[in-house]
Amino acid sequence: MVKTPLLFFNFFIFIFYDKIKLMQPNKVSALAVIRAFYVANELMGDVFGGFPEPTKKKIESRLKKIIKQSEKLSKKNLLTYHLDNYHPRYDNYLNSKWELREITLEECGVWPRMGGLPDKATKDSVMDTAKYVQECIKDRKKLTWKTRRVLYIEEMKKYADIITKSVPIIVLEDGVIRNMKLLTAIERKMYKKCKYDIDDGNHRAVALALLGKKKIKAFVGKRICKSSLLYYR
Repeated sequence: MVKTPLLFFNFFIFIFYDKIKLMQPNKVSALAVIRAFYVANELMGDVFGGFPEPTKKKIESRLKKIIKQSEKLSKKNLLTYHLDNYHPRYDNYLNSKWELREITLEECGVWPRMGGLPDKATKDSVMDTAKYVQECIKDRKKLTWKTRRVLYIEEMKKYADIITKSVPIIVLEDGVIRNMKLLTAIERKMYKKCKYDIDDGNHRAVALALLGKKKIKAFVGKRICKSSLLYYR
């Protein structure tokens, strides 16, 4: 029996009506986004961080358990969660307005050098990153320590759709992620300016692109105030 639709239903029920109220149609709070990050981060660590190899059944079971755990998190728990030890993340999340929206992967850019990949793999859109990954997979004998991450993305193809139906990816508008991660003008010029930068779910987004997906559900954030430091080019 496929449990994904039930998980999807339960996840949004608790985000919108239980712990966090729906503010407007498709509008969500920053805490809802932090909950989504918590679920995805804990799931990846538990399922992909060890052995044996994950299965769809195991993914669904862990996903259901972690969603239940997240429902019990207090506001204090959420605001002290480590967010993968990336300190600007709280600033971005709490100082943005959020919506649940369907977006086009062609308009998304991944984190610079995600998973250790070289700049040429991550400088354009998700779709371009997927093309790079596909070429590497075809000739895996030539993989280097920088490109071996493509094997993780290949494995993620089995589970990306299941996970993302329950836990949307998280993106920010206006180049926030790339501007913060790219420190020099030379690096910034190298990278394409995308409508959305993916904060969480980069590997899932690339895996879904490899599966032929063109659009995806995402939590979309837009900074309430624009800092000159974030938008300097």
